[in-house]
Amino acid sequence: MAAGLLALPAAAAAQTITFSITQSSISFSDADPDTTPSITAPTVTVNYQVTGNKNGNWLITVISGNDLLSGSTAIPITNVTWTATPAPPFQPGTMSKTIQQTVAAGAGNVSTTRTGTVVFSLANSWSYNVGTYSATFTFTMTAP
Repeated sequence: MAAGLLALPAAAAAQTITFSITQSSISFSDADPDTTPSITAPTVTVNYQVTGNKNGNWLITVISGNDLLSGSTAIPITNVTWTATPAPPFQPGTMSKTIQQTVAAGAGNVSTTRTGTVVFSLANSWSYNVGTYSATFTFTMTAP
């Protein structure tokens, strides 16, 4: 009788995601809409790494909890857009309060910490009421 070999699958490497945003808040300055139709905020730096993700995809998304609010006055969050580098994996987009928007996407491992930048812009308008507006943006990185 021949001896058989039993091959067991190798243990999967644990998946690790490292993700950080360098700014906890951004601000748009006040500007004349006639001369500044779009106001940019300071650059947001995104640091990310994923290991143990062999052939899986990874995704960085952003969503707003609400429109820009100042008391009961609102500026639609869709008036906020962004540009991002390096492209790819980063891509431009428009903020949403209902659907997570893709900021960056890729496949496999990112074995060393990588950095991307995101610059948010607000469409400037005379129709906005004077006030201090705020919204909460939530960035998420997933790697199934």
